[in-house]
Amino acid sequence: MLPVSALELAQLQNDVAQAACDKPCVIKRKVTTKDAYGSETEVFNTISPNGLKAGMTEPGGTSLQNYAYIIGGLATWHLKFPIGTDVKLQDHVIIEGNTMVVQVNLTPRSYPSLITILATEIKQQ
Repeated sequence: MLPVSALELAQLQNDVAQAACDKPCVIKRKVTTKDAYGSETEVFNTISPNGLKAGMTEPGGTSLQNYAYIIGGLATWHLKFPIGTDVKLQDHVIIEGNTMVVQVNLTPRSYPSLITILATEIKQQ
């Protein structure tokens, strides 16, 4: 039996998301489509609902060390989303004009209050 009911967990998740997710964001996912000439091309389509908000924090040394083989020397962030947000590896997340790519999902835990991912910044040319 859970130490909290499903209803209590849902309320906690909502409360934490309201407190921690303060930055408007957009999630885009790569899809394959046909261009005007019939050739397949890849584009990023927005998949997030309007009004989605995320939280951003700097990762600690342990996260940077554990995932150095993925993130290397790239600017890296912990991004946090409300439970139920559709976010997957290699999605692009845009917050305050900065585009980041989802590298690692850190969410699996017994009682998650947020979806936590590790994302690296894509520098605009």
